Amino acid sequence: MDNYSKTNKKFLSILKDSEAKTPWHIMRLLSFLASLAVLCLPMFYAGHKNVSLITFAASIRNHGIDLTAILSDRAYLFAVSAILCVVIFGIAEIICSFFTSAKSGYKRDIIAFSVNFGVTVLMSFCSVGFGARAKAGLILTLLIYFIRFILHNAVHKKGVNTYNTVVALIIVGAVIASSCFVYRSPKATYTPPKSADCDISAVTFNVAAAFGEKIDGTSSAERCDRFASYMNSIKPDIIGTQEMNSIWLKKLKSTMPDYENYGVKRGGDSEEKNSEMNAVFWNKTKFSAVEKNTIWLSETPEKESKYTYTDKDGNHCEAGCYRICSYVVLLNKQSGKNFIFLNTHLDNASEQAANFGANVVMNKLNELKEKYNNTDGTVLTGDFNETQDGAAYKLVASKLNDCTNRAKKTATYQEWGYRSTGNEPIDFIFTNGKAVDYTVLNDLNNGYVSDHYGVYSGINF
Repeated sequence: MDNYSKTNKKFLSILKDSEAKTPWHIMRLLSFLASLAVLCLPMFYAGHKNVSLITFAASIRNHGIDLTAILSDRAYLFAVSAILCVVIFGIAEIICSFFTSAKSGYKRDIIAFSVNFGVTVLMSFCSVGFGARAKAGLILTLLIYFIRFILHNAVHKKGVNTYNTVVALIIVGAVIASSCFVYRSPKATYTPPKSADCDISAVTFNVAAAFGEKIDGTSSAERCDRFASYMNSIKPDIIGTQEMNSIWLKKLKSTMPDYENYGVKRGGDSEEKNSEMNAVFWNKTKFSAVEKNTIWLSETPEKESKYTYTDKDGNHCEAGCYRICSYVVLLNKQSGKNFIFLNTHLDNASEQAANFGANVVMNKLNELKEKYNNTDGTVLTGDFNETQDGAAYKLVASKLNDCTNRAKKTATYQEWGYRSTGNEPIDFIFTNGKAVDYTVLNDLNNGYVSDHYGVYSGINF
């Protein structure tokens, strides 16, 4: 008999002698699978989002693995560790049970179970200790551990004894303790920046309206409500948004009643929800619109179009997508003067397209200044998709004042916390006035508003 046949025969003999054939064992195997299935439900609220096996797998697919980001948030680190422990040790228990003798396997089974349960509970409560909160998936997982412990004893026909009672009480205690730290969604409240007297207050915010996942708590609908609550709390005079869509804009008309808004779809997008707008908002009590319009950051700004060019090697190139600048000229009802407000989103796929777009925006600003010479001032907001070292940024900064306070600046793009994105902003407010009270709007106590932080600044002209 060859080695393969001997090995195969030995394997079948072990299985035949194992406890796998007993009904209680089959039920226990189903409990293993149940615990793996429950991992797909939200287990924790950590890192300002729901954490489950699915959300962790999706984050790897969409963002890769960034150990720096994971290690920087210990609540999220231990939450992920707990989930991985359930998977790894659960599979180990299944394998162990297949090769456990029905006559003498209790000790091996209970050791495997104890290690699985003990490490999982340790990781879970470390996560809670660092600020995470339990969700339904964690409580169900611990209840399944309790059922599995009962089935372990049923398989081996163990009655009630001191050891079993103590272990059962520990598991029940873990269930009760986790229930005391269940996540409860808070009422969305935000603290406005400490604002000194200023002529006008402005916000720029890339809202990523079309993106986010319901299962991790970043769904578009939830975030639209958070954005409205945030803006209604801090009450800026003007707001420039990027990656707005018609679904959000329609809803915000009712949830932000103090504001008028204007937005135009950029075009070139396959789906309605992805049709980006650079919508602008203004306090309708203080301002009324004199002119509102949108230009495309291309060779033909007055019509829907994408910037194209030929590179130095003669290759046809183009911007990553259609890019626009929406603007309004506002009448200050108190001063009687006009005020120019522009909002844009520069290209992220082509540096040349971004530079060209910045030129188009500044040319339009010059036209508006000539047309409206009796103005209070100018504000330009936008996601520049580059830091202060970028050429497009430097072009605009040579003409207008950047409101960024270098002592308070930080990254404004954070990719939902799944990756470390450095310390440099890419979202800016420019003005011909002077900035006061620059603040990055990074309050995540109610969950993520976007994959960007907003930026606030007071301005004196």
